[in-house]
Amino acid sequence: MLDRDKIIQEAIDRCLEEMYQKSQPHASYYDYVARAKRGEIKKDEAIFERHYLNEKQFDYIRNKYIKAFRLQNEWKDNISFLVDNLKEGGYKTVYKSLIEGGEPCRTAEKMPPIQDIIGEENAKKLFDYIEKVKNFYHFDREEETFSIDLCLGVSPTSNPETVKKYWKSQGIDIEIDETELTEDDYWEIDQYGHLLKEDE
Repeated sequence: MLDRDKIIQEAIDRCLEEMYQKSQPHASYYDYVARAKRGEIKKDEAIFERHYLNEKQFDYIRNKYIKAFRLQNEWKDNISFLVDNLKEGGYKTVYKSLIEGGEPCRTAEKMPPIQDIIGEENAKKLFDYIEKVKNFYHFDREEETFSIDLCLGVSPTSNPETVKKYWKSQGIDIEIDETELTEDDYWEIDQYGHLLKEDE
């Protein structure tokens, strides 16, 4: 049965696959999982120490999946949006003819601020009440679960020396490019396969 936990696990798996594909040296997380299931990789093997991914790219990839799978906590932003509408006057849907004799159509109409309806004193009580409710509830479990599961010895390491040391123990000398790009640069690479400024 498909449920939210399975969706979150899918997001974790897909995110880890992208992290390993973009790590140095490149690898496949799915391949590691398959090999572990076949008993080719022991439980105590620190696979993450074999691959390097800098912190900025880690953050970029993680945040991309948090947004794509809607794992971020939007509660406080939503409540703040509601409070702003109450204070300044929000909009409601109305149906009316925009020209005389025309068919009614859906349009928006500005509402007055809530204090104009219930008075300043009652509005203040209402905003205090909403603020207490806003601060009591925490709906960030999914984002925290996602981030913790990525970081607990699963995602590629951000320590290049650890990776070099592992491969040296395997008789292989590898070079690690430690260049950190901006979030915009990583986005360009995602969208176009390269940095746009390279074409200038």
